[in-house]
Amino acid sequence: MKPLREGGVFSSLLRSALVVLVVIAYYEFGVPCMIATDNRDIEDKVAGNFKSRANLLDFHYEPSPLENYFVVNLEALGLYINNRTRTCPLIFNASSPINDDMQGYFRQLDYYNDLMKIFNPVEDDLRKSIEPGEANIEKVCNITKIHPDGLEGIFTKEHVSISNTMGAMEPLLPVFRSQKICDDARKHLMSMEYLIHDFYSMCKNLKRHSRTIFVDMGASLEFHGGMTSPAVYINQIFRRFGFHFDHIYAYEITQVPSARVYELLPNELMGSFHWINVGIDPEPGAKLNRFTIILDEFDSDDFIVIKLDRDTSATENRLALQLRNDDRLLELVDLFYFEDHRLQEELLPWWGRSANGSIGESLELMAGLRAKGVVSHYWP
Repeated sequence: MKPLREGGVFSSLLRSALVVLVVIAYYEFGVPCMIATDNRDIEDKVAGNFKSRANLLDFHYEPSPLENYFVVNLEALGLYINNRTRTCPLIFNASSPINDDMQGYFRQLDYYNDLMKIFNPVEDDLRKSIEPGEANIEKVCNITKIHPDGLEGIFTKEHVSISNTMGAMEPLLPVFRSQKICDDARKHLMSMEYLIHDFYSMCKNLKRHSRTIFVDMGASLEFHGGMTSPAVYINQIFRRFGFHFDHIYAYEITQVPSARVYELLPNELMGSFHWINVGIDPEPGAKLNRFTIILDEFDSDDFIVIKLDRDTSATENRLALQLRNDDRLLELVDLFYFEDHRLQEELLPWWGRSANGSIGESLELMAGLRAKGVVSHYWP
C-alpha cells in the first residue's frame, strides 16, 4: 500500500523503526512522559535497554499524531490513575493542541463510513481468485477498495495510524468507543463506526492456502438486547470484502441450548461455526485456553482474528497479556478486538463492577500490541 502520510510514511526506514522502538519501550520500561504533539518527540525518547522481536526490522508501525498524543502523555493528561476518569473532555477540548486535527479526523471518519455503506460486496472468497505464488494479488485486492485511491483517498493529514503490513487503522483514543457517545451514550454505545479496516492491505497478506480463523471469547448470540452477535457481525463485515472465515470458534460460559444457538445463525455460517459452551481458562498451555490451539494448529500464513470480551477483567487481562508477551502468538494473530473494562467514567454505567485499572494501562497495552505487529482495536 502506498503511504498515507504527506511526504511518505516509510520514506525513512530509520525513522519508522525508531517510532516502533519507542512505543514498545514506553509501555515496557516506562519512559517518562511530557506533553508531545509530534512523532519526532517520541523518537528522542528511545530507550537503550530494549527487548525487540527478531523480525522487528521487517515490520513498521507508525501511530498517528492523535494516538501518539495520548500514549506519550498519559500521566500529564490524568489517564494513568486507578480511579474513575472522564475522557470526553479530552476528546472535545478546544484548547488542545490536537483539537483541529481531531475534528478533521472525525469528519473523514464519517466519509469513510458513508463509503463503507455503499460498497458493492465482493461476490466470492478472495482466496479462490489468487493464483499460485500470488502473482495476481494486486488485481485480486484492488476490488476491496472503497475509494479509487484506497484509504489514502479518504484519510489525509496524518489522521490514521498505519503499519506497513496491515495498512491503516483508527488512532487509539481514551474514549474506547465512538466519539459520539459523548453526545448520546445510550444511542451510540454499540456503534462500531469508529473502527477502520484496511481490507486492501489485509488482502495482500493472503495466500491461496491461507486458513481464515475467527475466535470469539465471550460469544453470546443474544447480544446486547437483540443486536447481532460479534461473531455474526464480524463475519458479515469481512464477508462483504471477500474474507470468508473457515472456522469461527465461539466460546461462551453462559449455558445456551445448542438448538437455540444454531437457530440464530445465518445459513452461511452453519458450516464454519463451532459453539463451545464453556469458559476460557487463562492459564497458558491449558486445554481450554484458546491460544493453545492456535499455537498448535495454525501458522503465519493463516489469517487469525481474536475478539475478547469476557466481562471479567482479571481473566481477560491475563489473556491479553499472554498475547502481548508470547512472541509465537504475535507472529500468528493478525487482528485483536478487545473490550477492556477499565475505570472509564462514560462507560461505567454499563460496566459496573467489572471495570478495573486505569485507562493509561489499557492504552499502553493496545499500543504495545500494535507496535509488535497485531492490529488491535477496542471492541464495544
